[in-house]
Amino acid sequence: MNKKIKHSYYIVLFLIATSSIQAQGYWSRIEEKEPTLGIADVYQKFNTPDFQLKLVKASQTVAGLKPIKDLNFDFTPSDRLEIRDKDGLYHLGDINLRIKEIDRDWKSYSTAAKRSAVTPIEPFGTIVAGADLANTLPNDIPVTIKRFYEIDNDKLVLRFEIINKSANNIEIGALGIPMIFNNILEGKSLNETHAQNVFFDPYIGMDAGYLEVKKTEWSRSITFSFTSKKHGF
Repeated sequence: MNKKIKHSYYIVLFLIATSSIQAQGYWSRIEEKEPTLGIADVYQKFNTPDFQLKLVKASQTVAGLKPIKDLNFDFTPSDRLEIRDKDGLYHLGDINLRIKEIDRDWKSYSTAAKRSAVTPIEPFGTIVAGADLANTLPNDIPVTIKRFYEIDNDKLVLRFEIINKSANNIEIGALGIPMIFNNILEGKSLNETHAQNVFFDPYIGMDAGYLEVKKTEWSRSITFSFTSKKHGF
């Protein structure tokens, strides 16, 4: 019986060691890629009633999201921003779509696939920052997409405006906004995980959907809700 227990213990250790090596190999391969996010350029910071929002100026994706009451904590994986500044890695503010025009095949589009600096839109009203995302999307996409960070009833809102620019009817078969928060646990101790990381739980409820993001050591959570205004294409 004791021998069986020892064998099991060795197998668990081997699996843990293998997982650690694989994780290190993944980040090493990512680090070798060419940076495209634009983090070498200027950042923008905005204080809102609940959060300090930090944007990469070139991409206007989120580089930091800190609660005003605890500016030492960041909901996003900003500690890995210099490694994750490559094509194909999502950041809060990215968007994915699958679009089909009549009698044509479905095509996928993503702002993260091949990055290029977005065109900023002059803020107005309650808008904190905005951008036209055309530069970071393929030329053949049949829609224009603008992204806005704005304040609505003292709440920070991420809003996308999607307009059909073609002469044909189109169908959006999939639309996804990657929710990138700091749940990367690899290489951290239990105490570091409690202090630096979050866990999140989605509710897929169509227009009533939400994502609850919670720091592990907090007794209360912060909820990100999702709404849409229905327009015909």
